[in-house]
Amino acid sequence: MRLEATPIVWHNGTLVQREEAAPSIASHSLHLGVGVFDGIMAYWNGDHYYIHRLEAHLERLRHSSVQMGLSFAWTNAALESGVWSLLEALPADNYYIRPIVYRSGPYLNFNDTMPVDVAILGAAIARDVDQPLTCHISEFERVSGRAIPVTWKLCGTYVNSYLARRAAIASGFSDAIMLDEKGRITEATAANLFLLQKDSVVTPALTPNIFPGITRTTLLEIAQSLRIEVIERDIWPEELKHFDGAFLAATMIELKPLAAIHPYQYSSASHPLFCSFLEEFRAISHQ
Repeated sequence: MRLEATPIVWHNGTLVQREEAAPSIASHSLHLGVGVFDGIMAYWNGDHYYIHRLEAHLERLRHSSVQMGLSFAWTNAALESGVWSLLEALPADNYYIRPIVYRSGPYLNFNDTMPVDVAILGAAIARDVDQPLTCHISEFERVSGRAIPVTWKLCGTYVNSYLARRAAIASGFSDAIMLDEKGRITEATAANLFLLQKDSVVTPALTPNIFPGITRTTLLEIAQSLRIEVIERDIWPEELKHFDGAFLAATMIELKPLAAIHPYQYSSASHPLFCSFLEEFRAISHQ
């Protein structure tokens, strides 16, 4: 799937042509990955957009930016207005929205006083939530949250995910499941993992090496409302053969059933628990 950003973007308070928001080739955000981003879904529901948990996404963006020394002056209300102004300037469609905070200036050195830019990009995206995926266990270890905080969506951190997914695709899989330094299952390259049993769901307990996704939080709330038991605990690769199914959850991919975590095969798409989660999540996104 190739997601090309829209030709118009929001940049420091103004809608501009996409390339006008590009950083300098000498920007240390480009060279070192010193930037922060987030991902937001805007669902077109025929005559209006529904944006899932916009305030939570923008607050996470701000928190990560502050932690990285990339503070910016724009309020959450201003950023929210920027998202809506961008959508109003684009053809009606489902959009993945990518706000990003970075230093665009031609400065190779580290300096916390350099100006910070904020841009909001969009990319039209198809909703293919029924398409099953296949995964394998990655040879790349999940980056330690004690080395680079995984809970901040830092641009440079996702090189870890890029390497794991690239290797998975080269081996014929859709994605990779990553282990931490202790050999525990953490998540896929950019999505939380849920494992299905007959009457309950098991998901890795949050550690510093696992991203606390907003979609993950939504699913835990759905489970509570449906009285589905969710067990958060350490999970080891040798346990995968004992589960009936599995699925991934993240903003961009929504909920994706897994047909396999190599070498184990699953019928996840028809599992009653997955179907219940999918039905409830679709109802939320069609508000």
